[in-house]
Order: sequence, then C-alpha cells, then structure tokens
Amino acid sequence: MSDKKILKIITILGICGWSFLFKKGPTKDWFLVYLFKTFITTMIDGPVVKKKLVSYPYRYFSKFFETNIVFDYLIFPLLCVLYSQFTYKLKPSKIIPSVFLFSAPMTIIHWWLERNTKLIKYGKRWTSFHTLGVLTITFWSSRAFIALIRFLNRKRNVPVNGGELF
Repeated sequence: MSDKKILKIITILGICGWSFLFKKGPTKDWFLVYLFKTFITTMIDGPVVKKKLVSYPYRYFSKFFETNIVFDYLIFPLLCVLYSQFTYKLKPSKIIPSVFLFSAPMTIIHWWLERNTKLIKYGKRWTSFHTLGVLTITFWSSRAFIALIRFLNRKRNVPVNGGELF
C-alpha cells in the first residue's frame, strides 16, 4: 500500500473519530482535552522536527508545515480524548497504568510506519522508546489537565453539563 493511501486512510479514520468521540459525555471537557493535546503536541513536535530527531517526509501541506498535521492535530488528540473518556470514572491507581493501552499501540504503529513508509523517519538520536515516553507523558498531562479543570469547577461549585455537578 502506498504512503499516500495510508495517509488518506489515517485521515479518514481521524475525521470519522470526530463524529463518534464527541457524542457522549461532557463535550466541553473532551474539546478542552483535544485543544490541550494539540497545544502540547505543537510545543513538543515542532522543536523535535527542527532538531531533526523526527521528520515527516510525506505529509499534507509540506510547504506550510514541517510536522504531519494528521498525526499532530487529528489522530493524537482524538486518541487522547478517547483515553480521557476511557479513564473518566477510574481511580488514579488505574488511570496511570491504563495509559499504556493507548501509548504502546500508538508507538508500535509509529514504529511500523517508520520502518515501512516515508510518513515518519527517526533521526539518529530518536527511538521508539522516546516516542513511547513522549506519548505516555502527554496522555498523562492531558488527563491531569482535565482533572484539574473538574476540580476547580467543583471547588467553585460551578454547574457543568446543564446544572449537574461532578
């Protein structure tokens, strides 16, 4: 399968993910998670690409973006929303290890794409372990961010979701 076809499939999956992930639960929370993840991804992936630790030889809008916008602004944030939904009612003791249900498969897919396509290329100082670490930390960060937002809402007794309190 060509790189172009793989990127199109990933893009379509990401667009379809929007329609499913934002239908249930506190939509505002999921949107905040999505935006927070895109912010974190921008802050991390930009410098990583500039330092040539990772590159994206085949990507959309290559004249305007050095990063892969499908991964950075569609797939990774949507999976982060899915992780937040999955851990929504879990206790911290289960939230922490459950991240690997998301970051490990993503790392394996990233590794496969790096080995078999021109969608991702690792520089000499970057490995799949770096990818796993960055993904894991960003998942935890976004989950901590939304937990903080919910805590502040409860503390201020601000009704959310049509009047109910968390």
